[in-house]
Amino acid sequence: MNRHTPLAWSPRLLLPGLLLLLLLLPGRAKAASGVAVQVLTNVTGFLNESTALLCSLMSTENVTVTQVTWMKKNPDGSRSTVAVFHPTKGPNIPDSDRMTFWAPKLDGHPWNASLAISHVRAEDEGSYECQFATFPTGSRSNSVHLRVLARPTNTAEALEPSPTLKLQDLAKCTSTGGRPPPQISWLSNLNGSEPHVRETTEQGPQPGTFTVTSFFSSMPSSYADGKNITCSVEHGSAQEPELLSVTLSVPYPPEVSISGNDEEWHEGNTDVALFCDARSKPEPTDYEWSTTTGPLPSNTEAQGNRLLIHKVNKTTINNVTFICNVTNALGSGQNQITVHVKESVPSDRATIIGITIGIFALLIVIGLLCCCYVRSRRSRSDSRPSTQVVYSPVNNNINSTQDIEMNSINSHNQRT
Repeated sequence: MNRHTPLAWSPRLLLPGLLLLLLLLPGRAKAASGVAVQVLTNVTGFLNESTALLCSLMSTENVTVTQVTWMKKNPDGSRSTVAVFHPTKGPNIPDSDRMTFWAPKLDGHPWNASLAISHVRAEDEGSYECQFATFPTGSRSNSVHLRVLARPTNTAEALEPSPTLKLQDLAKCTSTGGRPPPQISWLSNLNGSEPHVRETTEQGPQPGTFTVTSFFSSMPSSYADGKNITCSVEHGSAQEPELLSVTLSVPYPPEVSISGNDEEWHEGNTDVALFCDARSKPEPTDYEWSTTTGPLPSNTEAQGNRLLIHKVNKTTINNVTFICNVTNALGSGQNQITVHVKESVPSDRATIIGITIGIFALLIVIGLLCCCYVRSRRSRSDSRPSTQVVYSPVNNNINSTQDIEMNSINSHNQRT
């Protein structure tokens, strides 16, 4: 549509369909003696766009229309003439650059007095009266309410809070140029922090429009940092709310934990350490180690987030509570741990493991040697020659003993 012309589309092309629409859509008709003014009661127009106020006269009697007048009701109750259509003199419209009658002349059944408005302005909103002067039945009228909307432009962004521990704005949602003012709300699921919302409303970039800004505020905390929240903008120009997601970037003071004493410490252990683990935004600037009873023992050494114990001494560190205090730009946080020292043992764990492995290895070697010895004995036993004595039948001869010896010798010679 060319907005530099009073009306970019031809009303004559749309007239038959819109008249049918006027008859079918719910509206109000004031009738007397078969004469009624039919209107579309509520009309919505958008800022800088085109709309139409539909009005026609329906009559079952033979009447003559002598004039059509559109009037607008002013806030003080008075009325201003917007447009007049005379059967012989034609239309008379003060703001003819933006308004025009659809029908070129007042004739036909029904009589069409619909008024087209282009480049709709905020001040066009209000209640209008469509009045027909007829003969011989007199004047008949009906009212139309025009609502003017402007579509807003919506944006949302995360803010950069200052590194201070106080309630401050974390995100901003802005709806610019809407009419009427939009409704802004925040959707979030932040555990551990109670959000606050404040809102400002000011005049928009065009007359009759509004700019609404909503701020999402909270105390700085790790619960909010990196979380997503949603700005919901509701407006009459859209069927559904527009949802805008924002990822928060929130500073927070240190949150401290201490590790390193998960395993038992024994008397005599050397070079063990406690570690101060801190989550913060911005990063920590200082680590400070101390005890609940005062300064650190002489056999310890603070090395930033690490506390080194050169040699575990039950006298100096047993049941001692160590404190780590961490500082960043927002403040400080601390935690503590109590160290318990066990009695010294003959050897440390590595030595015990080594001895155990050595015993198992020795048992394996002894078992292998025993197996080899048994196999060697069996092998030598199997390789020895055996002597077989062959006995001959005993006879009664005198030389029987000699015969036995000879038989034994002969048997040996046969095997060899």
